[in-house]
Amino acid sequence: MTSAVAAARSTARWLPVVMLALGAFCAGTDNYLIAGILSDLAGDLRMSVAGAGLFVTAYSLAYALGSPVVMTVAQVRSPRRLLLFAIGGFVLVNLLAAVAWAPWVMTVARIAAGCLAGLYSPLAAAAAAGMVPADRRGRALAIVMGGISVATLAGVPIGVWLSHIWGWRSAFVFVAALAVVALLGIALTVSAGGATPSVLLRERLAPLRRPAVLLALVVTVAGMCAGLMVYTYVEPIFAAAPAVGAGLVGALIMTHGLGALVGLGFGSSLVDRFGSRPVLLAALAVFTADMALLPIASQSLIATFAFVFVWGIVGWAFLPAQQHSMIADAPPQQAPMLLSLNGSAMYLGIALGSAIGGAVIAGLGAGHIWMFATAFAAASLLLSLVRHLRRH
Repeated sequence: MTSAVAAARSTARWLPVVMLALGAFCAGTDNYLIAGILSDLAGDLRMSVAGAGLFVTAYSLAYALGSPVVMTVAQVRSPRRLLLFAIGGFVLVNLLAAVAWAPWVMTVARIAAGCLAGLYSPLAAAAAAGMVPADRRGRALAIVMGGISVATLAGVPIGVWLSHIWGWRSAFVFVAALAVVALLGIALTVSAGGATPSVLLRERLAPLRRPAVLLALVVTVAGMCAGLMVYTYVEPIFAAAPAVGAGLVGALIMTHGLGALVGLGFGSSLVDRFGSRPVLLAALAVFTADMALLPIASQSLIATFAFVFVWGIVGWAFLPAQQHSMIADAPPQQAPMLLSLNGSAMYLGIALGSAIGGAVIAGLGAGHIWMFATAFAAASLLLSLVRHLRRH
């Protein structure tokens, strides 16, 4: 009887965390979904593939620049209300994207979605950490973050599959439906917390005055720029690859997502065992080599899937190592602000990568993206090495 009660209490404690992770899954799916439906979306809205890629830029730029501002303005007593507002708004903006009749409508929907995701993600992480005992907070944060990585494994491929059956608009309806489930789950399981500490915008941006922090953020921007420059345009890039073709793009996205799940899980464990520096440098070195060799590997189907899987692993193993590296020597009270800035840097890198990738496709062709992605990956590696040499 006692064990049954304990099991019930454990389930009740973790169910809200799972609901918060479902919201993160929605945000992750929405962010990466356009990569798999790019050509159909561009054709229906009568625009170029490069132009449609700028919808990723709009979402990511809104997240990167809007998150600190929105979080500062939206400080209210109940984080639960903000979570419900964010995920409820997510339902509406994805329905707007599903019925978008012109590029400007889709742009508005993507900017709004980016701002809402920038509000939801840090609140969900903080809420999850506050629901469990101190020794389980790492697991709670991993579950919420895992919602984003699982989105690349399951959410995006499902959205792509639906788009092949009912058109690209059905993919956004799918995200909206998931958000409704998350909204109901959060409303029923997440209790009203205490007051959100009031933090001024200048306090959130204060760490930017330190050159070491700026250098670390540039590493994040460059690394994310390299990966998302390719991921955003994965459909036109690999559809033209001799060994792949358009029919296997969904499977490639799923393979990358599986690698991301492995990288996120093992990356954290490796950081705990060996420290952030060797894991970070090794991940960036392998990532750079992968970007350089993938165009050659794309001549073989098996090699393409293997290299995309490795890309997913090292691309996501880089993230926990970079986060740990940023807060390792910082005062505890600065850790949340540093992680928030790193999150903005991630999405700034995504915005930059999608914009540069679109410009390269429009001006030079999809086959030239690799040299730019490799250059940014190498820059991330070299800057990270410089940063660590300056610290020791």
